[in-house]
Amino acid sequence: MTYPDYCLEDQLSRLEPPYKSKGEAQIGRLLDRYGLPFIYEQPTVVFSRNKYRIWHPDFTLPSYNNLIVEYAGMPDILDYMKGIEYKEMVFKANAMPALFLYPSDLGGPSWPSRLYERIYETGHQYEESFR
Repeated sequence: MTYPDYCLEDQLSRLEPPYKSKGEAQIGRLLDRYGLPFIYEQPTVVFSRNKYRIWHPDFTLPSYNNLIVEYAGMPDILDYMKGIEYKEMVFKANAMPALFLYPSDLGGPSWPSRLYERIYETGHQYEESFR
């Protein structure tokens, strides 16, 4: 008996949101692996430049106080990083917990457990700051 020639990655990608980068896919798979519910690119209202605007953060984790997880995949590009710094400032000004991740956060043998710990700590730090 012969089996169809397919790649597990191809099978998984059909079930996943249409991630915009390899880094986002890594993060999404990690969240799935740890059973952390998330919404990919959930429309989110922020107050920015004296107006209410709709942004679409990469990941929103409802069970972690709506923690926003943003993947900043191009840290070597100055203009891109200015945009990331602006996002950080806006999320903070809107009292929205946010965790920014970079390509260096997604490497090495223990990156999944390190990232899970950061998500856990960041989500709970925000919760405790409002008690």
